[in-house]
Amino acid sequence: MVDYIIETKMFVDKLKKTDEYSHYEICKNSIKSNPQLLDRLNEYRKKSFEIYSSNEDSYEVYENTLKLNNHYNELLNEPKIKEFLDAEIELSRIISSIYNCIATEIDIDIEFLK
Repeated sequence: MVDYIIETKMFVDKLKKTDEYSHYEICKNSIKSNPQLLDRLNEYRKKSFEIYSSNEDSYEVYENTLKLNNHYNELLNEPKIKEFLDAEIELSRIISSIYNCIATEIDIDIEFLK
């Protein structure tokens, strides 16, 4: 196996040992133990993902997010759900900062996209 793949796998193993990842896994498993709750959460997450990946302007994204959150207000106020979503956001921020570091350090010419 190429050295950078081995090192990447070692880095991923380190990430899996962080408090943030451990907390995320605990929250995820807690919700998975309740299939109905998991279904409702995944429905919300899918709709949220669709809003954020749409081609709408930021105002429309904001408005649609407000509507979605109002519609799922009861679900979003459940402690297990709130804790899971907070843990997911924290883990996503870590992963995003890793991606940003790689993108900053690796000079790939993407000027043609402008």
